[in-house]
Amino acid sequence: MMSIQSSKQPLNDVTDRTLGNIKFERKLELFRFPFSERRALLLFVDVLLVATAVFLALVMWQKQETAVIDIVRAYWYWFPFVLFSWVILSWLNDLYDIPSANYKTLAASRVFTVGVLLFLGYMVLFFFNKRALPRLFFMSAIFFSAMFVTLWRWGYAIVFSARSFCHRVIIVGQNERGKTIANALKRTPLINYRVIGFVDNAVHGAENGLPLLGKETDLLKLTREYKPDEIVVAIERDLEKELFLRLVECQALGVKVSWMPDLYEKVCRRVPIQHVDPSWALFAMQEKPIFHRIQYAGKRLLDLALILLALPVLVIFIPLIALAVRWDSPGPVFYRQVRCGLAGKQFYIYKFRTMRTDAEKDGRARWAQKNDPRITRVGRFLRKSRLDELPQLYNVLRGEMSIVGPRPERPEFVAKLEEEIPYYRTRLIVKPGITGWAQVHYDYGNTIEDGLIKLQYDFYYIRYQSLALDIYIMFRTVGVLLRLKGT
Repeated sequence: MMSIQSSKQPLNDVTDRTLGNIKFERKLELFRFPFSERRALLLFVDVLLVATAVFLALVMWQKQETAVIDIVRAYWYWFPFVLFSWVILSWLNDLYDIPSANYKTLAASRVFTVGVLLFLGYMVLFFFNKRALPRLFFMSAIFFSAMFVTLWRWGYAIVFSARSFCHRVIIVGQNERGKTIANALKRTPLINYRVIGFVDNAVHGAENGLPLLGKETDLLKLTREYKPDEIVVAIERDLEKELFLRLVECQALGVKVSWMPDLYEKVCRRVPIQHVDPSWALFAMQEKPIFHRIQYAGKRLLDLALILLALPVLVIFIPLIALAVRWDSPGPVFYRQVRCGLAGKQFYIYKFRTMRTDAEKDGRARWAQKNDPRITRVGRFLRKSRLDELPQLYNVLRGEMSIVGPRPERPEFVAKLEEEIPYYRTRLIVKPGITGWAQVHYDYGNTIEDGLIKLQYDFYYIRYQSLALDIYIMFRTVGVLLRLKGT
């Protein structure tokens, strides 16, 4: 182990730098924006560029005898319309997701998607309102917006991927929690987090290519030496008074101190459920939107409104799907199965039948497998497109389910998963959903490990559930359906 007294040379990326470069980078510390400030920067510049693009399109579209100011005065309402539409579609397409904002190719594809969706929306508006501005203007506005925003996002990615803007981290705890957060930061290198090393009282060597910097008693000295931007507490014991005071001293130096689960969920958008304490898990659920009656009422109204809007489509598709199921294989069109709902209350879930009638002839519950031979030909398409879940709207209408929520599991699987996965029953404190945070981020799972990962996503959803998050999940679900990513 490298002792503190003998480690005179900076480690990792600092090793081969000159003293002048180190001083220059320390001057840049004020510009190392946290996630919230980076998101605000992206939003502000996007709005500025899109407004510029709309103005430029108006200038190009204007007639020679009409002054620019008259054009702007006559069509001023297009500025807030385009700006609002662009920001909403950008949010839905993850353009303000900081962990992925440094991927230039991904940013360009997302900007292109926003432009296409905005133009399609305008075409629908133009079809019903012939007095809308000409399509040539709107195409010009979208083209300039996409070009300006793409160039800006590439510049952002280049700047914030630079070594000078890296977010330097020290992890307190060279254990499973510490290794988990170190691996998470390593798997997403473009967010530009650099782990300097571990701090731990135990005597260990290097782990994951990261050195052991010293003991907890040396934390303040290490903070002054390595100038981290953040200290992540990943200990697997209660926080003692001595370590607490050292962390407070580090905060006084301007260093952010965070718990391992908080940083992990910010980077990975899921909660490391196997690495949280019961007190942290309980606190994470308190005073959250799921306990607000107004929030619950709004979610219920949204469910009913969506069912009402979907009625014309259901009237057309349900009979066609029913005929296809009956033609493909003998047996009933619909299938019902016991599932666990809110607070573990059991109810019957309804689906289009996608398996043979003898799929579980021995009465033993089984997870569906990849290329499961029990699935019929029509059933395979229905499961991939998730059209087999349309009858679950009846469960939503009855109040047993919601459009968005954790996937309802069978009682047999719940009992098994409760024995293997900590806090598994937390997913039962909200209504199950047809789609959800786990469903749009993770493919169908049929193992204990899959159940753990899905619970990490479900816990995240329960903690941050809101109408805005539900709308975002519904939008992402459309992409999953179009890509046929069902089971």
